[in-house]
Amino acid sequence: MRTLARITTVLALVASALLLPTTGPEPTDAARAADLSYFDPGNIIADAVFFDSLAVDVPTVQAFLNAKGASCVAGEQPCLKDYRQTTATQAGDAYCSTYTGAADETAAAIIVKVGQACGINPRVLIVLLQKEQGLVTGTRPATIRYTKATGFACPDTAACNPEFSGFASQVYFAARQFQRYAANVAGSYRAGRNNTVLYNPNSACGSSQVYIQNKATAGLYSYTPYQPNAAALAAGYGTGDSCSSYGNRNFWNYFTDWFGSTQSAGGSAILDRYTAAGGPSGALGATTSAIGCGIRDGGCYQHYARGSIYWSPATGARALTGSVETRYGQLGWENGGLGFPTMDTWCGLTGGACFQEFQGGSLYAAGPAATAFLVRGGIRDKWGTTGWETGYLGLPTSDENCGLRNGGCFSAFQNGLVYYTPATGAVVVRSAVVAGWARLGFENGLLGYPTADTVCGLAAGGCSQEFQGGALFTSSSTAPQFVRGGIREAWQASGGVTGPLAYPTGDENCGLRSGGCFQTFTGGSVYWSPSTGAQVVRDPVYSRWAGLGWESGPLGYPTNSTFCGLRDGGCGQHFERGSLYWSTASGARLVRGAIRDAWAASGWETGPLGYPTSDENCGLAAGGCFETFTGGSVYWTPGTGARLVTGQLLTAWAAGGYETGRLGYPVENQRTASTGVVTQRFQGGTLTYDPQSGAVTGG
Repeated sequence: MRTLARITTVLALVASALLLPTTGPEPTDAARAADLSYFDPGNIIADAVFFDSLAVDVPTVQAFLNAKGASCVAGEQPCLKDYRQTTATQAGDAYCSTYTGAADETAAAIIVKVGQACGINPRVLIVLLQKEQGLVTGTRPATIRYTKATGFACPDTAACNPEFSGFASQVYFAARQFQRYAANVAGSYRAGRNNTVLYNPNSACGSSQVYIQNKATAGLYSYTPYQPNAAALAAGYGTGDSCSSYGNRNFWNYFTDWFGSTQSAGGSAILDRYTAAGGPSGALGATTSAIGCGIRDGGCYQHYARGSIYWSPATGARALTGSVETRYGQLGWENGGLGFPTMDTWCGLTGGACFQEFQGGSLYAAGPAATAFLVRGGIRDKWGTTGWETGYLGLPTSDENCGLRNGGCFSAFQNGLVYYTPATGAVVVRSAVVAGWARLGFENGLLGYPTADTVCGLAAGGCSQEFQGGALFTSSSTAPQFVRGGIREAWQASGGVTGPLAYPTGDENCGLRSGGCFQTFTGGSVYWSPSTGAQVVRDPVYSRWAGLGWESGPLGYPTNSTFCGLRDGGCGQHFERGSLYWSTASGARLVRGAIRDAWAASGWETGPLGYPTSDENCGLAAGGCFETFTGGSVYWTPGTGARLVTGQLLTAWAAGGYETGRLGYPVENQRTASTGVVTQRFQGGTLTYDPQSGAVTGG
């Protein structure tokens, strides 16, 4: 394998020029012949075209060689279309990356691989092979044509340097030499200034000042240091006069005939944009790559020490810098989801943040060196409605992440998330509720995806969010909790966050007796069962019900919600097996069964009994039970039913020993005659009260 160190001493021996008009036949289709009136000695070929190493692939080059060499007959060597060579690996350096050798490589493969390794358009190398040795269209090729295929290190005045003999070596080191010219470490001609260029090796033929516009043209003159005179240009592919030279004319002719214009709109636009940015001393710094074209959508690019410029016909030339450029590269450059940039990187956002728009989305970064994140599509549009980076979401803190359930995607921002699905569209989830949703498993949990943006500004600094499976509510003093179904309906019916229950303080809890569920709130709870529905339970009733064992206690589930505003500011609630009534004076008392029915028949708390002052008490004689009220008592036995005993009759009955005395249990409720006399029958007799005398008799 040749080493680069052995080469450096002979690079000055590069060939000067071909003085013959052409070494291959002229194009057979005269209608396609290049119009040399457009030949520009200062811009023979654009940098963007010359250095476009991605212009063609191996199959394309092979097909071209097959077509141009269709009539070739093998001579000492095969025709170029059939040529093969086992190549050695060539280590990379500052001008070419490593060329990896392989067995039995075709000429097409060698040309393309060298072009990619050294950053030279493979079409340029094809034209070089043609103009130097006629290898593309010639027939019966001699060995010498492959030995000095590109004329590298083969000066007109001396023998070729054998160090560079052979097809692969000639192609590789010619390409490498053009990069050395571009780096201004070799060659006599320079871009961006006037250069004296001869018409012929005979200095008597004269010269002219040529303003060489680009590195590719300067490289062609360093490789073949003559310009065509008027006679050479007028002759097409033919012979001019004694002062004519043909190397650079033939290069332009062949390239134009075979591949089209030597100029590139994209390359020119990139150069203009780079110049406008200050060139090497500007924000982008020195170039670190050639202009590359032939990328997606006919685009071009060039990289620099501190950025890049990308161009496409649809977007123009746009500069990328800082972390935005870095992220663009990580995402696959123009072949990623972003496509081409549609504006330059701009870092004039609030706080020095940067952004850049692309065909397929945007990149935003908190600063030139901060990580840039991708935001696009419906998520980007939704973010825009919140005020972009100056809105309540702030800047993105993640790329768009897709592949979620049901085609979902999301992006994270400084103060929340934006989620998208085809069914729900893009929805904002603010930080206030994110933790609650996360705790429940995000979109894979019981709430599913959000269906509406987070709403804040509720009572007590609260926020809420609707989801497919319910809603989350939070406040300045309560963590996010979900509400749904019947419990949510009962809560909202009670006034929601502005009602007596206020905010949920826990999630829905199920698995209770008979398939029940409950949820706690700041001001109480909501309990639900299949048979009773959802009912609000709140103090002063709730604490007493809890003390009785909640739904597992004697009362079971509530059958209606706690109701207040009763006589004397009282409250009450009915349950499956009884009721609880509360007043300031009596506290919360349990009343149930026949005793409750008798109390209800008497008018509840507005009747003569008023509020209960004790719970039901059982274990009396004959299986009896009783309960005391503000205005009397109710006694019950299986044989007598529930009977009210009030006033003077209750006092007298009590004095006689209640149910254990001679009278036993009451068997009817009190009766009041038109005269005001009150009587009540008991098992053992009757008591009568005369309001006129104030006496109780009987018994």
